Amino acid sequence: LSLLCVFQLLACPDIMGWDYRIVQLLSRYLQRECRVMHRLVLRGLIALCKRPLMAKRMLFLLPRLVELLQEADGEVVGMTLSVLRKVLLARDIPLTSRIALQLAERLRPLFDNDANCVQLLSIHLFQHVMESVEEVGKKPLEAHVHQSLLPLLCHLHDE
Repeated sequence: LSLLCVFQLLACPDIMGWDYRIVQLLSRYLQRECRVMHRLVLRGLIALCKRPLMAKRMLFLLPRLVELLQEADGEVVGMTLSVLRKVLLARDIPLTSRIALQLAERLRPLFDNDANCVQLLSIHLFQHVMESVEEVGKKPLEAHVHQSLLPLLCHLHDE
């Protein structure tokens, strides 16, 4: 299926049963190195994330979404943060320390992003990651939290 067909399916009111297949197709397009493609795919994922069951099914996308946080395109980063937040909020289990560490490393530089939206989303996601990491994984995160406190306080003071 082409990306256009995938988005036409997303527009259908009754896509139940197709939605997981659509996520799998979108994940293939997310692997490409094209920012325009990333924007389109992320818009589709945001639409699908509105349903908690679909957000849970997107867990397999976490590694690629974490990678996309390094993009130079602020719009791609903002949409990636939105998808990550919805996927992580839909989880019923704590985050593993490995994922939490990766996210903490990628989110910290985004606190200083030029776009206010990216700053706020990254700070809120950072908070969620710190709150939802498994108990065993909290100790390795301490260094990242300590490094992040001063920038967070500066942003709080700016507001």
